[in-house]
Amino acid sequence: MTRNTEFEIADLVRRARDSRASIREQHAAFAMLVERFEEMAFTSALGACEDVESARDACQEAFLLAWRKLPAVREPAAFGGWLKRLVRTQCARARRRVASAESIGRALPEAQEYSCDAAEVAGRRELQALVRSAVMSLPPTEREAINLFHFLGEPLRVVARTLGVTMGSAGKRVYDARLRLRRALPRSVTENFLMDTPTPAFARRVRAGMFDELAGEYRFDKRPDHRVVIRREGDVLASYARGQRNILTSNRTDTLAPAEYDGEGRFRRDPRGRVSHFIYYEFGRRLGIARKLEKHRARATPPSRSARSS
Repeated sequence: MTRNTEFEIADLVRRARDSRASIREQHAAFAMLVERFEEMAFTSALGACEDVESARDACQEAFLLAWRKLPAVREPAAFGGWLKRLVRTQCARARRRVASAESIGRALPEAQEYSCDAAEVAGRRELQALVRSAVMSLPPTEREAINLFHFLGEPLRVVARTLGVTMGSAGKRVYDARLRLRRALPRSVTENFLMDTPTPAFARRVRAGMFDELAGEYRFDKRPDHRVVIRREGDVLASYARGQRNILTSNRTDTLAPAEYDGEGRFRRDPRGRVSHFIYYEFGRRLGIARKLEKHRARATPPSRSARSS
């Protein structure tokens, strides 16, 4: 890694965890880190997990954990190595969960329905493990391309940019990788694997998961009967108040402006970097500050009254 690259990575980490920056700016900086490191993280996960699906899940969990723990990174330029350790930890946890589930399954009374389910799961895991082995055996350049394009769902232009090659070269690598996999895997596997459309973009799912820290119940100290519930619904952040649902932000627009009217939602963090308050503005005027409740105190049902008048 060159000194310039280290500087760029350190700058992205600092921007992503800068509490003075807007959420949009922080999310944008971290999204660039995801794009830069997603293939490395996924390759590490493939080497540590037993199958492709587990690797992808562990990789996503590692990025979301990295987002939450970003203020704790001591050396911003060493983000990649720190992320790789998080990936390995998530893979180890995934293996323990699988082992625990299997031990519980063996302890259950024999039942035909359970046996069928277990056989189906085992068969699916075996196929995923077969695909994983074939992918890991690809030449590095082809493995990088097929990981980004097929497993992480990146468009060809992003694959090319990430690998530092032209779109033509990126497409050639993807084509060659698919050809090798067709030769290495049974036809029954390639029909279900290579003929499918690529998985939805991994980076988009990570960005959606970053909204989770904003979700929760917020109450106004001066008007405790008024509250706002904020939820992540897929890749959309929605608020509920007075029985109404408003879209606060989505990954398509990457803004914090409600879609239905002129307004803006902002979030404030405490000294430890945790989201602590939701501030609502309309037509440039602050209408109220709501405090985020602890998880064990928050209720799941949407509020029936609005905080807009507080």
